[in-house]
Amino acid sequence: MTDPQQEDAPITVRISTTNGRVDVRAEAGAPVSSKGTATVVERDGETTIEGGHGRLEVTVPEGANVLVGTRTGRVDVKGRVGHLAVVTESARIAVDRAGSADVRSSSGSVRIGQVAGECRVRSSSGRVVVGTCGPVDVATKSGRVTVDEVDGPARVHCVSGRISIGMASANDVDAESVSGRIEVSVPSGVRVHRADDGGDGSTRPANCDCTVSARSVSGRVNVTAR
Repeated sequence: MTDPQQEDAPITVRISTTNGRVDVRAEAGAPVSSKGTATVVERDGETTIEGGHGRLEVTVPEGANVLVGTRTGRVDVKGRVGHLAVVTESARIAVDRAGSADVRSSSGSVRIGQVAGECRVRSSSGRVVVGTCGPVDVATKSGRVTVDEVDGPARVHCVSGRISIGMASANDVDAESVSGRIEVSVPSGVRVHRADDGGDGSTRPANCDCTVSARSVSGRVNVTAR
């Protein structure tokens, strides 16, 4: 007998290219399909699409888990996907909506609209912009980091670049920049414990709602209410 939970489980689509643009579009009820030169293999509930050079367009059902690997080019993900993982050497990455996200890029900007769960970004060089998300963990060597609305713990580290974090709820923040300004905003009425010496917040006073640890070697640190 088929397990009903297995029938409802999201499918996984793996996409890999060498060079070129990758466009992924998630549509309700759509089958997996691709346009461009590619080899498609379906096995055990997973679809693997291997391209080479040039543009690759892939359609997946809404909520599908999508894993993308490419060396150079651009990655655009339209619509709502489940878990999203992108690994690239040099590419501009733009994402509409995902259940969770893990993005790793050596060079290129990263823009993510909405992540329902955890959002993780690793970048060597390039601006990182996240709209709304659950817990967030961003680390970059060079580039500005902006996270508009975080509903969970936030960890953002940057060697050179400005950091801006907007908290949607009372959760701990760990932000650090060697060279760059840090701005953290929390909801009005949230009682913040400042631990800018790098403490882990374990000694947070009982009358505080969250701990904000923000450190910049060269740059101002502002914690404000909104």
